[in-house]
Amino acid sequence: MASAQRVGSMTARVRRGIGRHPTRGQAFVELALVLPVLLVLVLAGVDLGRLFFAQIAVTNAAREGAMVAAEDPTSYSGGNPCDATTNAVTCAAVNESQGFVAVTPADVTMTCTPACAKAYGNKVTVTVTGHFTVLTPIIWVFTGGQNVTFQRQATADVIVTPVIVSAPTAAPTEDPDADPTEDPDAEPSDDPSPTESPEVTPIVCGTPSVDFTYSQARKQDPVAFTSTSTPTSGECAINFWRWEFGDGSSDAGALSTTSHNYGFPQNAGATFSVTLTVTTPGGTFAVTKSVTTKS
Repeated sequence: MASAQRVGSMTARVRRGIGRHPTRGQAFVELALVLPVLLVLVLAGVDLGRLFFAQIAVTNAAREGAMVAAEDPTSYSGGNPCDATTNAVTCAAVNESQGFVAVTPADVTMTCTPACAKAYGNKVTVTVTGHFTVLTPIIWVFTGGQNVTFQRQATADVIVTPVIVSAPTAAPTEDPDADPTEDPDAEPSDDPSPTESPEVTPIVCGTPSVDFTYSQARKQDPVAFTSTSTPTSGECAINFWRWEFGDGSSDAGALSTTSHNYGFPQNAGATFSVTLTVTTPGGTFAVTKSVTTKS
């Protein structure tokens, strides 16, 4: 009986010792189970970072293409290789997107509204399609496969070279060798009067004052915008207004005043960055202000 009690006491102590001090073998087994999961999570995080960077690269490529198109909307040839002279828009977009994402000349498209010409009021829109390869299979569940394709767009107003308005002034030329005295016996001459050579005095349009005000009667009403930009008359008068309301909507034309409905109640008390762009014979100028709707 005493021998059985001693054996039971030793067994209990061994069990308590095992509970307090895990063996190294157990630690290696746990590490072997957890390590693959940690590696998959780390690789998935790296892949998501690559995907995020690829989307930023395609966005920047569309913006770069739109900036070049705004300077020269005729330098685009769809689907053709990069050429700095005849296809500068494609060159700008492809060169900007180099990195984790693949963009070919066929992935760059451009549209114009209303025309691809350097004229006031024309707009260009550049669309870039990026192709990205996901390396971690666990991400395929969320991306729909290994190959991911996404598009980004950018729109810009065509930049027009400032126009110089000229006003001719007449100044008759004088013959320094002419005899100032008159001969009373001379016969009348049928020669024409001295010719006039006009001199052109250039008038350059300076930078206009660009600003606007806004008001909203009630929180469910549209916001009214009024341009206070000048000049509005004369040879350098503003002839085009473009409103960008900060929520993806815009309005343009001979619109010194306009209004926009931001939606109630979802946008009550929300703040938007509103941009007013005006065009004069001297160029295109813009101002951006924060507009908060009533709550």
